Amino acid sequence: MRRTQALFFAATQCARLHASRRLYSSPPIVKIANGTFYRQHPSSKGDNAPSNPPLFPDLTLSLPSFSTPNQHWAILSPSSDIRTAFLQILRGQLLCFPPTARSFPYLLNPAIAEERPRLRFPERAIEYVGFDVERKAFGGAYLSARYESLREDTDFTVQRYLTGIVTMNPGEEELKAKSVDEEDMTRVMRDLELERFIDKPVSMLSNGQSRRARIAKALLSRPEMLCLDAPFIGLDPIVTRHISKVLHRLAEANAPRIVLSLRPQDEIPDWITHLVYAGEDGKVEKMGPKEEVLGHSQTYGQAESIGDSTRSSVNTERGEIGRPPSGREHSTRSSDAATLSRDGHQDTDDSVPEIGEAIVEMQGVRIAYGQNSVLGDWQQDVDGSTQSGLHWNVHRNQRWGIFGANGSGKTTLLSLVTSDHPQTYSAPVKLFQRSRLPEPGVPGITIFEIQSRMGHASPEVHALFPKRLRLRTILESAWADTPITKPRLDDEARKRVEACLRWFEAELRPGFSGDGSTSLEWASDTLFGEVSFSAQRVLLFLRATIRNPDIVILDEAFSGMDDLVRDKCLLFLSHGQGMELVFSDSGLKPVKWEGEVVVPGLQEHQALLCVSHSKHEVPGCIREWVCLPEPGTGPPRFGRFDGPVELDAGRWNEVWNEKH
Repeated sequence: MRRTQALFFAATQCARLHASRRLYSSPPIVKIANGTFYRQHPSSKGDNAPSNPPLFPDLTLSLPSFSTPNQHWAILSPSSDIRTAFLQILRGQLLCFPPTARSFPYLLNPAIAEERPRLRFPERAIEYVGFDVERKAFGGAYLSARYESLREDTDFTVQRYLTGIVTMNPGEEELKAKSVDEEDMTRVMRDLELERFIDKPVSMLSNGQSRRARIAKALLSRPEMLCLDAPFIGLDPIVTRHISKVLHRLAEANAPRIVLSLRPQDEIPDWITHLVYAGEDGKVEKMGPKEEVLGHSQTYGQAESIGDSTRSSVNTERGEIGRPPSGREHSTRSSDAATLSRDGHQDTDDSVPEIGEAIVEMQGVRIAYGQNSVLGDWQQDVDGSTQSGLHWNVHRNQRWGIFGANGSGKTTLLSLVTSDHPQTYSAPVKLFQRSRLPEPGVPGITIFEIQSRMGHASPEVHALFPKRLRLRTILESAWADTPITKPRLDDEARKRVEACLRWFEAELRPGFSGDGSTSLEWASDTLFGEVSFSAQRVLLFLRATIRNPDIVILDEAFSGMDDLVRDKCLLFLSHGQGMELVFSDSGLKPVKWEGEVVVPGLQEHQALLCVSHSKHEVPGCIREWVCLPEPGTGPPRFGRFDGPVELDAGRWNEVWNEKH
C-alpha cells in the first residue's frame, strides 16, 4: 500500500503560527496540583460510595504547552473507564476538589485571546475523540442501511461531515461559519487517506474509515490539544503504523499536542515520551518518562515489570494488573502443567475435527456499487481451476478468523452471512443450505429463521442497541426476534440467563463489592446505558453466545473491553463455565471449574466467525483463516493455524505476510 507523507500543519508552518506566542513565557496547557476528581459531587456520607469513588486522588500533573525536547503523553490503564475519565479531566470535565487544583494557564495567554478567543475555553481548545461506539457519531437506523445504494437526503457525504454541515438545507450563515480552508481540507484528507471517500456517505464507511474521518474532523477544528481515546482499536497493523506517524508529526509541531489513551496490550508508539499508568481503582501507580513507567509495576504487592522498553509495549498477559475476575482469588494448578493459552487451548493442536454440514456457501460472490467493487473482484483458484469471485464455505465445527486491511470487505462479507446486505438475495449465497429466494421445491430462508440460528456481536449492533433495556432483558432477548419483542423463554433459558449474570457479576454489576449476595435484582434494576462501555460489550457478547446458536459471529466484539474482562470472555467462549481464570504466582491461568456447568462453550454443531485486528482478541480456538485483499491486489489468502495465535507470533505474522 502506498503511504503519503504527512504534511498537515508542518513544523515550518507551525513555527510561524506560534511565533507570537513564544514571546511570552510558555505556561502549562494543563496544570493539576493535588487534585482529586469525582463523577458526581460527593456528599458527606458518600465520599466512599462504590458508585462514586474518588478518581486520581491527589493527582499532580503538568502538561507543557512547549518544551525542548517535546513531551508526548499517554494514559495507560487496563480499565477503559479510567482511561476515558483521565482524558475528560484534561478537558475540564468531572468535578475537581479543591476546584482551584486544576487550571489551564496557557489558554489565558494574551496571544490566544487575540488570535482565537474561542480557545480560551478548555472544552473548545482541547478536543476529545473516543472510539467506544464507532457509528453513533454518524447516526443510522438499522444495520442494512449502510449497504443500500439509494441515498437519502440525510446520507451526508464525508466532505459535509468534516465541515459539520449536515443539515438538509444549510443557510449562508451556517456555510460561512463552518467553512474550512481548502488547503487544510486537502492535507487532512491526504494524510488520513480519505480522498477517495470524499463523496461517499459516511454511513457506508467501514469502521477503520469512519475512525480516520473522526480524527480528521477534530484536526480541522484546529484545537490546541487533541485527546484520542484508544485510537488504534480496530485498525489493521498497516494503517495503525501510518496513523501513528501522522500523529507523531502533528505532535512534534504542537499542532495540535496529542495525548493518547492506550490499553496495556497495545503497542506504545516510539514517539510517546511520557506515561501515566493508572490501575482499575483510579489511582496513579506511576507517572513520568516512559522508560521509568515501563520498568515499574505492582501486582498484588509484588514488583514486576509491566513492559519491555526494547519492544515499547506492555504485556499483561503473564502478570495482569487489577483484580481477579469475579472478585475472587483462587489457588491454581502445579506449574508443570502443559502450556495453555489464556482461553485454555494447548500450544499445538494436531487434532482433526469432524466437520459437519455447510452453514454458509458462497460460490463466486462479487459485491459492487456501480463500478466500485468492494468484495470478490478477483480470480480465485478453486480445486485447481480459476474461478471469478469469492468461493468460501463455512461448516459446522469450524472456527474461522476473518482478517484483512480496513476497507477490504470484512464487514461486507459478514453482512452477507447475517443477510443484512440487500445483495444477499441476488448473490450466489446459501445459508443453512437454502437461498434467500425460493428455488424449485425449496422455499427461501427467511430473515427471522436466519437470525434465530445466529448470534451476532459487533460495533454496529452496539451502536444501535436500545440503551433503555434492563441487563436481564438484554440476555433474555437472545430468545426473541428483536431486542424489544417478548422472548420465548423456558426453564432452561432462564437458568442460562441467571448463570451468566452470576458468572459475570463482577464485570456487569455497577459498584460490585463481592459481598456474597446471591440476589440478581441488580440485573433487573440496571439499564444498559448505565453500565460501562466494557460491560456493554460483555452483555452483547453473552447475548450472541448464550443460546449456543448454529453460528456465532464476533465482529470486533472484544474491542474496548478491559483486559481481564476480555480474557474471561475468550475463555467463556471456548469452555463456558467449564473453566475459569485464576491468579497464581506466574500470572493468570485457566483451570477447570468444579461447579455445575449450565452454559457450555462452543459445541461441535456450531461454527464461529471472528473478525479482529488485534492478536490479543483472536480466540485460541480459531484454526481456519482467510485474509481478504485490498481492492485490486489479487485473491484472498487462506490458511490454517496449528494452535492459538497468542502462543506463537509466527501465526499472526503469517496472516499479514510479515517476517519474524
